Amino acid sequence: MSLKIFIGSSANGEDSPIESIYEYTLRKNSTQDLDITWMRQTNDSSSYWSNWKTEKWYTPFSGFRWGIAEACNFKGKALYTDTDMINLKDISELFLTNMKNKPFAARIAKRFNGFQPCVMLIDCYRAKGVLKSKADIASDADSHNIYMKQLIKKKRFFWKNAYFAELDKRWNCLDGEDLEISEMYQLHFTKMSTQPWKPSWYKGNTEEHQRKDILDLYYSLLEEASENGFKPDPQNKDNVIYNIIGK
Repeated sequence: MSLKIFIGSSANGEDSPIESIYEYTLRKNSTQDLDITWMRQTNDSSSYWSNWKTEKWYTPFSGFRWGIAEACNFKGKALYTDTDMINLKDISELFLTNMKNKPFAARIAKRFNGFQPCVMLIDCYRAKGVLKSKADIASDADSHNIYMKQLIKKKRFFWKNAYFAELDKRWNCLDGEDLEISEMYQLHFTKMSTQPWKPSWYKGNTEEHQRKDILDLYYSLLEEASENGFKPDPQNKDNVIYNIIGK
């Protein structure tokens, strides 16, 4: 059985370089088949990912993660991640995480003062008892921010959080942190100003990434992915007009 992975990304090709690297490294390192769904805004009204209220989202895909359990018919496990990742370890091992009968699993960090659902393992059956229907979530622009406030908050003792079990932080290594590349499981370019591919929907200031070894890894894998058939295609555009807060 294939492992279900849902990746939130942009609609108009803005993130195609990192998409190429990420899918290539996921498939290269995995010992199991992967069923990858790219969650994008779309003009196709028949798509599960169309007609969502997005005006309070910070990215073009912020709230999609809360619709994944229903997309899986509330069965099995699924993994959500942002698109700005490089995989460095067999992702099937993440699926073996002991979720301790909780609907979600993620690492803890200061960034959101609690659990970080940018890499989030989902027990789809248990999530059914926590989340509203996809129709309700998609029609309410506040849904994402509400779930971020209600579900991820770190308690004094993290195991008292009723919704999240803890993942090893190496599965969501935020811009490298204090780890060598060889120690990382999954690298997350979480600081948007230093993302080397510079997505055009990001309107903030840009700067160089603080770690040369990570930049070297990015460019090396971009070339390797292209040579193996995972070539960026920024012209593959759906011409979606975003209605988001942005960053």
